[in-house]
Amino acid sequence: MELPFGWPGGDWQTTARLVGLIIGSYLFLIWVASILWAYRDIRSRTRDIASQVIGMSIIIVLPLVGVPAYLIARPRETLREAYDRQLEQEAILSDLHAVPTCPECQRPVDQDWALCAFCSYQLKEPCVECGRLLQNAWRHCPYCSATHPRARSMSKTRSPEEAERPLDADGDGAQGEDVTEPSRRPRATETMPISARPGQGSSGRRPG
Repeated sequence: MELPFGWPGGDWQTTARLVGLIIGSYLFLIWVASILWAYRDIRSRTRDIASQVIGMSIIIVLPLVGVPAYLIARPRETLREAYDRQLEQEAILSDLHAVPTCPECQRPVDQDWALCAFCSYQLKEPCVECGRLLQNAWRHCPYCSATHPRARSMSKTRSPEEAERPLDADGDGAQGEDVTEPSRRPRATETMPISARPGQGSSGRRPG
């Protein structure tokens, strides 16, 4: 079939081969680029060698068609994203632990509160010298070195013997063990059998 005008490039078969070569080269470049992209992507998402090999095999064995399958099978987040998420979780946990709570009702309280606003628990007591709020666990004021009022009252209620003993975790004196040596018991009287007594026979009668 002859056309009324000349076909560019000679005949249409040559043009079709040229277009096919261009499209094939373009698809080949896309396949190579997808392999390089998958290699970088899988390395940024996991350090597992087996997962990396499986991901690369999907892209190599199934050109272009394997890209959607790879996008479904790959890890959801990158290593950088997982690291940032872990840091964010640790920051949230540290903030939660930094918030003081009332030991009685376990509700959040402010650092400047001397009394819990929810259960009226005595959180801090003012120093008798400088007037600053002191925590109940402190024995001395860190600002003026004065003795804590609660520690002073505890020392007054203790006896002189208990004052010499160290305080345990509950604030009570450690009870010492009784090391006094028990008195010796008197020895039990040894009884001799009647038959073994001198001057008596086995029947308990003296020989006539």
